[in-house]
Amino acid sequence: MRQLDNYKEKDAGKVVLYTTSMGIVRETYAKCNCVKQILRTLLVKFEERDVFMSTEYQQEIKDRMQCDNIDVPQLFVDGQHIGNADTVERLNEEGELRKMLKAYKCLDPSYTCKMCGGYRLLPCPSCNGSKKSVHRNHFTAEFVSLKCMNCDSSGLIFCNFCKTT
Repeated sequence: MRQLDNYKEKDAGKVVLYTTSMGIVRETYAKCNCVKQILRTLLVKFEERDVFMSTEYQQEIKDRMQCDNIDVPQLFVDGQHIGNADTVERLNEEGELRKMLKAYKCLDPSYTCKMCGGYRLLPCPSCNGSKKSVHRNHFTAEFVSLKCMNCDSSGLIFCNFCKTT
């Protein structure tokens, strides 16, 4: 329960949407796009966390939902879980979502980071996303390939520009 409080603190004052950019499961991908479009139509600034792109986001949503099998999209407002695509659509049709998100309305909610294109992740500058760090053995002429310590298991790092805006 302590970890859930940390997420509430971390996401205080934010609208967070867990999605996937993996289009192979069309229904899930379509639902993610539908919820994003609803939020954009309501002019709500939201933070998208793509579970396909980041193992950290995958673990985060599992911890928050206290379950291993999570359907995305999942919407959180001010650290509180609102629901999945069906819940968001129902709340939107009833007009409740507009009321709930009134405090998060932004005149320019469609701002996209110029560095990462809104994905909030970039290829690691140290290994260029290969997840390998090459070091030369100074005693012999051979090179040794090691795991890069700067990126995650996908070869990605969080966009520093997004963190500051």
